[in-house]
Amino acid sequence: MPGTAVVTGAAGGLGRVLVERLGRAGYDVVGVDLEGADRRLDVTDAAACRELADELRPAVWVNNAGVLGAGDAATQPDDVVDRVIDVNLRGVIHGTRAAVASMRGRGGHVVQIASLASWVPVPGETVYAATKAGVLSFTLGLQSELWSQGVRDIRLSAVCPDGMLTPMLTDVLHDDALALSFSAPRLVTPAQVAERVVEVLERPRLIASVPRWRGAQVRLMAAAPDAMLRAAPVFLRMGLANLEKVRGQAGAGAPTSGR
Repeated sequence: MPGTAVVTGAAGGLGRVLVERLGRAGYDVVGVDLEGADRRLDVTDAAACRELADELRPAVWVNNAGVLGAGDAATQPDDVVDRVIDVNLRGVIHGTRAAVASMRGRGGHVVQIASLASWVPVPGETVYAATKAGVLSFTLGLQSELWSQGVRDIRLSAVCPDGMLTPMLTDVLHDDALALSFSAPRLVTPAQVAERVVEVLERPRLIASVPRWRGAQVRLMAAAPDAMLRAAPVFLRMGLANLEKVRGQAGAGAPTSGR
């Protein structure tokens, strides 16, 4: 399919790796962000998203821009909650709608960087997880609508990574609220996620997890939410132990990847 690919949140980290990997796959990549990328784009501005999509007419649009906003969901400041929702959910909806409108009649592929948090409760990152669940629901619902309209040449995919050791986490390693993001034996890398994005572009599928085994695990847990909540303290203890190890490595100067 190579043509033009747009990557949001491209100034650093996963976004930058996505730009590089898609470039190697043959795409003419345009990275966008508030600053530090090829073009400026505020993903919370629906009109700006439409204007960019109409101008570039991309074959691929990757909604990567995201913020974490960890904390207690009941007491977090309103502006933090609003920012997480605006970027992670409204930004994805705006970008997707703009891309789909520009792709009608010629085809294309929209890829969302969702999360394994789309499937299960993540105490300490509840608002973030809620936005990612919304991204997954929106992606599946819109794809269904397109198919029901006979539109088969526009594909949507949600790539759901486990926790990544990028500045989204490393900038706030002091916060125990992040523990569940560290509950796996090891965190995924931006390179793994970027590779998975290229895979779904080459062999389209609605949902792709990184790593695959964690995707199967969390989807099984999602089928039994009561049991998942009862098991949460076990995963929390595992996460805290792994988080302490990462803190020690960071203190020793171990390298981290960006996002």
